[in-house]
Amino acid sequence: MKFESNMTVKGQVTVPKDIRDALGLKPGQAVAFELDGDGNARIIRADDPARIEARKEAFLGRLHETRAKFAGKALDPDMDGLEYQRMMRGDGPEV
Repeated sequence: MKFESNMTVKGQVTVPKDIRDALGLKPGQAVAFELDGDGNARIIRADDPARIEARKEAFLGRLHETRAKFAGKALDPDMDGLEYQRMMRGDGPEV
């Protein structure tokens, strides 16, 4: 679903009621904004402990996988970006 709202000159927007209801937002409640790599923004409850814990666990999982991938591999300061990518991703089609 897509909802729209106008921004004031102060940069304020009204969060549509359907979105507030779906997120369980109440007046005065903190919200957080996330910006992804494609430039898309999301609004989330800033105080949702389950969401915070899930994001923390997901991050720690990715961190563990990355550390395991590099374990025992010597990083050569003379490697270029493509060599680093191949080391991290393995051989595959050129991009």
